[in-house]
Order: sequence, then C-alpha cells, then structure tokens
Amino acid sequence: MGTAWDECVIIDLPDLDGVQIVWHPGYAARLLSDSWPVDHGRAYGAAINACADALVGTCKGEDARTAFIAAINEAKIEMLA
Repeated sequence: MGTAWDECVIIDLPDLDGVQIVWHPGYAARLLSDSWPVDHGRAYGAAINACADALVGTCKGEDARTAFIAAINEAKIEMLA
C-alpha cells in the first residue's frame, strides 16, 4: 500500500457511505479508480500516476498526497481534513 502519509485526508464521496479516511497512496489510488465521481481531468490523471508511482517507490508519498488533494479540489469533493 505504500508508506503511510504523515497526515490523513478525510473526504466525503457521494457514492460511498460515510467519510473516507485516507492514509496511504494505495487506498487513494483505489478510491480514484473505483469511486471517483469523475474519471478525467489533469489533476485526476496526475493523482492516479503519483499514487501508483508512490506504491512502487518512484514518487514520494507526500507528493502523492499533494496530487490526491489537487484531484479532490478539481472534482469539488468535500474535504474534511
């Protein structure tokens, strides 16, 4: 699943029950590919790539977290933390 992030990201995805607490790029990648409300956009693509790269060790976990947050903002998803 990659290295855990120093800070979690908490989001409310409309198609999932309850908030999602994301600590790892692996879980972020799964949310992006399986439950994201949009499957396009520059930040979305960058986040998918960064999270996948973090899983294999070619991207820092915190860079993947930053890319994931950009995808959250792009999709206008409510971020609680």
